[in-house]
Amino acid sequence: MDFSLTEEQMMLRDSARGFLGTEWPVPELRRMLDPGDAPKAANSLWGKIADLGWPGLLVAEDNGGLGLELFDLVVLMEETGRHLIPGTLHASGVLAALAVETLGNDGAKQRYLPDVAEGSLKATAGIYEPGSGWTAMMLRPQPDGAVTKRYVPEAADAGLILFVNRTSGNDVELAAVGDPEVTNLHSMDTTRPIYQVTCDPDSAERVGGGTIGDLQTVLDKAAIALSAEMVGAAARVLEMTVEYVKNRKQFGRSVGTFQAVQHKAADMLIGIEKARTACYYAAAVADEQPEKLGEAASIAKAAANSAFVFAAETGLQLHGGIGFTWEQDLHMYLKRAKASEFAYGDSKWHLDRIAHLLALG
Repeated sequence: MDFSLTEEQMMLRDSARGFLGTEWPVPELRRMLDPGDAPKAANSLWGKIADLGWPGLLVAEDNGGLGLELFDLVVLMEETGRHLIPGTLHASGVLAALAVETLGNDGAKQRYLPDVAEGSLKATAGIYEPGSGWTAMMLRPQPDGAVTKRYVPEAADAGLILFVNRTSGNDVELAAVGDPEVTNLHSMDTTRPIYQVTCDPDSAERVGGGTIGDLQTVLDKAAIALSAEMVGAAARVLEMTVEYVKNRKQFGRSVGTFQAVQHKAADMLIGIEKARTACYYAAAVADEQPEKLGEAASIAKAAANSAFVFAAETGLQLHGGIGFTWEQDLHMYLKRAKASEFAYGDSKWHLDRIAHLLALG
């Protein structure tokens, strides 16, 4: 497989970095830390992102999108990770769009995808249920008949909430939820809220279906996209750290000249490059060898978990006491790392899955 970027992908990467550097500087990101100001900041960015067509990147051209491949998305998401953008793009343009493209019936695709691609409809999807862990959900209706989904991203701001429910041993249905009860789960990363959503099954409209395997394809592709974001964020942490240790003086010398500091920075770089390669490989597998998608997606997510958490924790250590202060930006990256680590499964879950897929355990 060739992981080198095409000219079009390099243009996408460079334009995204330039756009976000201008439209989402740190002062705008910090507005997300203020509950009163966060919706205004997120909506302002979303309108500009929608104008660029990013929400429709994975949506087929017949449904109003750009019809690009997962590798193209990975290139974009790496840049969005560097700037810690809010979660609407991932929830709507990745998770929900993939769910409708993969599980939706023709009517649902025609009804929802053009607006999702345009950005006029913000969507999200609820997959996991209380007690299900990170394995594809198992339908457990509550005593009153309600269905509850946990870890639903951006649900409070979504105009369309989709549930994926298991209807039998290997079958799932895609349902559009009506009159949901949305509860904030208070994630560590307040710039990307997650929710618990409960609804009465009678208020939901069936809009498609498929198999557990189809659902896992959606989750694997979403995990690869998130992994790319984590790689981009980790790379930005490394840049921030290197800049700081170059300028920080101790005993009359730059801290960056100390060998122990250089070794830590080198370890950060190695982890990031390994994770980036794993993400590129997984995206290429999704586009070219889908039969290997599960293994490749888990490799990418486990590598990204390790690289981002290590980079955030080590970066904070190399910043010293000032790294713990509110004025430093590092704490936002650390919180994003900790929250993203568990989305779609932590490293242990993915390593166990790899062993199972390789028949090692």
